[in-house]
Amino acid sequence: MVVKVYVDLLSQPCRALVIFLKNTKIPFEIEKVNLKAGEHKKPEFVKITPLCTVPAIQDGDFSMGETVAIIKYLATKYADLVPDHWYPKDLEKRARVDEYMAFHHTGTRGGCCGIFISEILISLFSGGKEHASEERLKIDTENLTKQLDKLENVFLQDNDWLAGDDISVADVLAVSEIMQNTVNGRDVTEGRPKLRAFVDRVKDRLNPTFDEVHEALYAWRDSYEK
Repeated sequence: MVVKVYVDLLSQPCRALVIFLKNTKIPFEIEKVNLKAGEHKKPEFVKITPLCTVPAIQDGDFSMGETVAIIKYLATKYADLVPDHWYPKDLEKRARVDEYMAFHHTGTRGGCCGIFISEILISLFSGGKEHASEERLKIDTENLTKQLDKLENVFLQDNDWLAGDDISVADVLAVSEIMQNTVNGRDVTEGRPKLRAFVDRVKDRLNPTFDEVHEALYAWRDSYEK
């Protein structure tokens, strides 16, 4: 049975899920959902996930949304098709990955996505009529700094990977967020050699798949008017 994966590859969580899947033997096919065109609100998509968010999956008669939940489901159901380092079976090793994923939404994603919304999306979705206030930009910048400090000092410390001695879904989730801010030229790893080395390490480990999945983001970055 082939798992249908509904994604918009301009979305950070969607890219993370697809990269994960491409590094497993889980049979899947991609169904593209254009967020900007509102396709995630169409009745046929609402049947897949009433949350109206991407990514989402359809696995036989079962469907669901939410990236972390999807990854846990797929890694558990198709455990024999997923290299163990992605989401380890060992309880303590898995707990470290879960620990990062519990932090991720308000941590790495909260910091990186907050400033991305303020610097890009507010203007984009208002047709250039609205812009983030200086106060909002200040708050988002401070939060970005705080969350990246935690990423470096708590999860990375002196480690190569965020949640163990090998790459896991934690690393892919984090780097997918970090890459989003490159659209308008912001490098959140600037002045952070440990974080930059980590991002490069993840890219090197996953290429050419990493760049293939990020093609849409790279095209957006190349066309973005700075």
